[in-house]
Amino acid sequence: MGIFGNDKLQDERIDALERHVRALTESVQASQVDLAAGWIAILALQGQVDKRVTASDVDPAMSDLNEKLGIARKQLEASSAAASESWATLQGGVRDSFATLRNSVNHAAEQITKG
Repeated sequence: MGIFGNDKLQDERIDALERHVRALTESVQASQVDLAAGWIAILALQGQVDKRVTASDVDPAMSDLNEKLGIARKQLEASSAAASESWATLQGGVRDSFATLRNSVNHAAEQITKG
């Protein structure tokens, strides 16, 4: 029995909250993709500006990061299209993909900084 015996209203409110949480999650993930793309651009620019780093040091890292960014974008698209039953499981994969991307960006930043 729901709040004050109104199960239908409670179910509608829970469904609305779930849709809202999903929309927020998708928005955060899209922002993570945009931030990673920004970091890649900043790292490429830093590599061009910093005379201690040669293009051969930067180019492989940028290719790898762009590939991982592409994977993260595909995961984000899959997440947006997922059915509600598999949404939580898929989100775990998306989080893993973003964690891998973040680690790669941090590793590339360290390599460029060490030059």
